[in-house]
Amino acid sequence: MYAPITKLSEIKNFLSSNSLVAQKKFGQNFLIDGNIVRYIAECSKEFFEKETVELAEIGIGLGTLTYPILEFERPTHLFEIDRAYIELAKTTYLNLFPKAVLYEGDALENLHHIFSKEVFIFGNLPYHLTSKILTIVATEFEYWKGGVFMVQKEFAERVTGEISSLSIFLEGMGKIEFLKKVNKKCFYPAPKIDSALIRIIPRPPSERLFHSKKDIQIWSRLLRTFFWGKRKQIQVSLRDSPFSQEPGFQEAVRKAWEKTNISPTSRPEELNRKQFLTLGQELLDLLS
Repeated sequence: MYAPITKLSEIKNFLSSNSLVAQKKFGQNFLIDGNIVRYIAECSKEFFEKETVELAEIGIGLGTLTYPILEFERPTHLFEIDRAYIELAKTTYLNLFPKAVLYEGDALENLHHIFSKEVFIFGNLPYHLTSKILTIVATEFEYWKGGVFMVQKEFAERVTGEISSLSIFLEGMGKIEFLKKVNKKCFYPAPKIDSALIRIIPRPPSERLFHSKKDIQIWSRLLRTFFWGKRKQIQVSLRDSPFSQEPGFQEAVRKAWEKTNISPTSRPEELNRKQFLTLGQELLDLLS
C-alpha cells in the first residue's frame, strides 16, 4: 500500500534521490505539518456533502494534501506543471484512485476543463499567481461550491480585512474568510514569510450580485475606476479615470451613488464592503 510522502526526512530523501530541488518559479514550498493537512480537509467537508460535487486541487506537488483529498472518493481534478511530481503521481497513488484525472502543464491553461463542473477547489497558490487564479475561479467557474487556498499571510489579511479593488471584487462573488495562520516552519523549504488559509464560498443564486459576464464587466469597471485613484475622491476618479471615459457610464454611476446616499467626495477606502455591494447592485440595475 502506497504511503504519501509527508515527513521532512521523506521529502528530503525523495528530492535528493531524484536530483530535485524545490522550484521557486513554481512557488514550491511543501507542507510538512500533518495537522494543517487534516485541518484543510476537515474545514472543507461540509461544502461538498452533496454527492454531485467534485473536487479539484491546483498544484499537487508531492501529494501531501492530494492523497487525503482523493480519499474522499469523489471525481477529482488535479493540476500540476512539474514533470517530476506528475510522474510521481502517475507511478504511485493515482493508480489507487480511478476517479482522479490529472491535467499536465500550466493550470491557467487547463482550468477551463472544469469551468462548468460543480466543484470544490483546493490550492497552495504561488504568490505571483494568487490574484489571477482567484479571479478566474470567481468569474469563470459556473457552479463552483467554494475553495480553500493557501496564500501568503499578508495577502490573506489584505483580501479579508482591507478595502481594495481585489477584495471588493471577490466580495461581490462570495464570502471570503481568514481561516488560519500557517507558520513558515510548516513548509520545506521554509519561505521567508508566514502563510494563511482562506476560504471563499460563492453566494447562493438569490444573493448574487452578478448573473452574467456583462454584470462582471460592469462591476470590474466600477472598481477599476474608483481604485484608479485610491486616495482621490470618487467623483474625481470617475471624471479622470481611463476606465470611465464614457458619458453613459459616468451618468449611471452618479445616479447610483445618489440613490445609495454615497457622497461623491468619499474616497474608496472610506466606503465599507456593504456600501460597495449596494452601489454595484444599483449600477447594474441602471445599466441592465
